[in-house]
Amino acid sequence: MPKLNIAVVGGGNSGEFDISIRSSKRVASLLDPLKYNVYLIVIKGNNWEYINEKGRHYKINIQDFSLNIEGEQIVFDLVFNAIHGTPGEDGKIQGYFEMLGIRHTSCNSITSALTFDKYFCNKVVSSFGVKTSPSVHLFRDKRISIEEIVKVLKLPVFVKPSCGGSSVGMSKVTHCNDLKPAIELAFQHDREVLIEEFIPGREITCGVYSERGKSKALPLMEIVSKKEFFDYEAKYDPQLAEQILPAPIEENLAYRCCSISEMLYSSLGCRGVVRFDYILSNSEFWFLEVNTVPGMTAASIVPKMAIKAGFELGKFYDLLIEEALRD
Repeated sequence: MPKLNIAVVGGGNSGEFDISIRSSKRVASLLDPLKYNVYLIVIKGNNWEYINEKGRHYKINIQDFSLNIEGEQIVFDLVFNAIHGTPGEDGKIQGYFEMLGIRHTSCNSITSALTFDKYFCNKVVSSFGVKTSPSVHLFRDKRISIEEIVKVLKLPVFVKPSCGGSSVGMSKVTHCNDLKPAIELAFQHDREVLIEEFIPGREITCGVYSERGKSKALPLMEIVSKKEFFDYEAKYDPQLAEQILPAPIEENLAYRCCSISEMLYSSLGCRGVVRFDYILSNSEFWFLEVNTVPGMTAASIVPKMAIKAGFELGKFYDLLIEEALRD
């Protein structure tokens, strides 16, 4: 059987560029060379290129996402998407590949666009009966006063870009005087800002993937941040957060969290592997967000979950590729 040409794409146009490059390199290094011809593609703005082992750069033909190497035309059988943030997580690159008829490992363009916007995602998730925190949605050209915000929400609150990941531009605010600078910081990263009431409790995260069309939850993890919250720095510095796997919660609660996550995976139309984050408070799970292109670095959560579930990572990525080719 001929080997498949797999493009592992990383980079993107957000503050998660460096993490995405690390994720894509990690995935590319673990794919089976006996089954796949692997091409690591770096995307940044309009610069899309393949860099070979010798450091030589080859431009991607954006018209059809093909590659010409010394006169040989490379056409890809599948794209393994490892771009965190835009354009890899917000539906843009998914729509591009779908228009070209190229299969990929992430959610489709509609699901990606919906889940990337935290405000609208929360509205849909709450319609499925899952708890979400009270919130206020701000637009850059249509703001409301600090006084109006604190009338609606109780402090402390989280202020975050409505679209984004890795907690970039996010702040926890406990005093009214700190709300304005937190909002300004969030607006540096997006045109929309989401302000959510703080829910006290334990942070629990659940990875979900698909096998033969059936959604399956990975072992739960509890995140215990040594900082005010699990921010960008804590996510990628093992000294700043404790990751407890499996999460030390009662069996009935673990079952409920997995069931909620599998339901959301199916109801939102997810594909590939995604991660759902919650706060466990008074035996109730409060939805925080869904990451449709979760990190794949050595420090990332989902690879650790997959290993705990008994997978070799290369085999797990095989499964994601096989599922994407089956769709």
